[in-house]
Amino acid sequence: MPIGARLQQLIDALDISVLEFARQLGEKRGEKVYHILHGRLKPRYETLEKILSAYPTVNADWLLRGEGLMFRTLPQTPLAAITLDDRLRNMEFLLFQLNERVALLQQTNDLLRQELEEVVGPKKVISLST
Repeated sequence: MPIGARLQQLIDALDISVLEFARQLGEKRGEKVYHILHGRLKPRYETLEKILSAYPTVNADWLLRGEGLMFRTLPQTPLAAITLDDRLRNMEFLLFQLNERVALLQQTNDLLRQELEEVVGPKKVISLST
C-alpha cells in the first residue's frame, strides 16, 4: 500500500481534516499533504519526522513500510470509551492488511510454481491447492 494511502488511513483514524493534520505538522495550508495523499509527491524525511513527533503513538514501521499496526499503543482511554465505530474501523483495517498479505503470498506461490515447473517439468509438480 502506498504511503499516501497509509497517511489517509491515519488521518481517518485520527478523525481530523487534512488541513488540521497539515497544521499539526507546522504547515499553514494543506497542499503538500494533499499532494502526498494523491501520489503527486513523496513525503520527505522531515515530513515523516514531523508526523512521528506530532503523533508519538503512530508506529513508525507502519508509517514507513506498512508493517504492523497503525498505533504502537492503545489510546489512553478506558476500553468502554473506544466507540464501536473505532473498533470496526480497526478491524476493517486489519482485515484489509491480511487480504493484501494473502494476495501477495498467492502471487509469490504462483511465481515459485512457475519457476519449479520450468526446472522439473509441469507433471512432476504436486498441486497443494485446495
